[in-house]
Amino acid sequence: MDLGLQGKVAVIMGGTSGVGLKTAEMFLQEGAKVAICGRNESRMQQAYEELLKIGSSESIFASTCDVINKEDVNEFINSTAKKFGGIDILVNAAGQSVMGYFFDVTDEQWEQQIQLKYFAIIYAIRGAYPHLKNRGGGRIININATLSKEPERHMVATAATRAGLMNLSKTLSQELAPDNILVNSVSLGVIRTDQWERRRLKNAPELSAEEYYEDLAKKRNIPLGRVGEPEEVSAAILFLASKQASYISGTTIETAGALGKAL
Repeated sequence: MDLGLQGKVAVIMGGTSGVGLKTAEMFLQEGAKVAICGRNESRMQQAYEELLKIGSSESIFASTCDVINKEDVNEFINSTAKKFGGIDILVNAAGQSVMGYFFDVTDEQWEQQIQLKYFAIIYAIRGAYPHLKNRGGGRIININATLSKEPERHMVATAATRAGLMNLSKTLSQELAPDNILVNSVSLGVIRTDQWERRRLKNAPELSAEEYYEDLAKKRNIPLGRVGEPEEVSAAILFLASKQASYISGTTIETAGALGKAL
């Protein structure tokens, strides 16, 4: 199936690892041009080299950027538009969860989650909007989580900010519709990313990856019986960016293996 992504320009906020990096790879495979960013320069450079195995330097832009720094975000997005002549797709993929019950979460952790799960998206959309509008429309895809609908007590700060992002995405889908800018979300369940790998190495170093994720799927009661892979999330992102999704806006696609009971 031709997704109609040939020559499109996709900006991926936080595209140096996990779902973000896999999404960049898959966009390149479809003939798109991609821009990725991250705070860690060495990780960003490593991601860039991985992408060069798929695409050329003419189709890839990588830069250091702190997604909660408005000036950094604007510079990165404007530099991308200058290099590629415009922007068609914005994917907000930067994120990091905080585990903790309400009385255990510090003010600093609350602030971090609000900045990362909310203002980082606000800054990116503000920066990308003029470029998307100049193209006659485009796509904004926000990475969210099933926590936005079904909060868990031990992740109260992350769940609360995820719910706010879901509301923001829905509102923007209506506000930006006259500009032909479609806004959607992809909601993650338990996905095998670098963040979960760090948890595995910290909490169960004696288990192999296969043993750990098999046990995790059982503990989380995932109906499909396994955790998800980054490419399974990226496939949903590419669909929402494709010409086949031209009448879809304001919705959320869950990539969670049937986890959760919320409608």
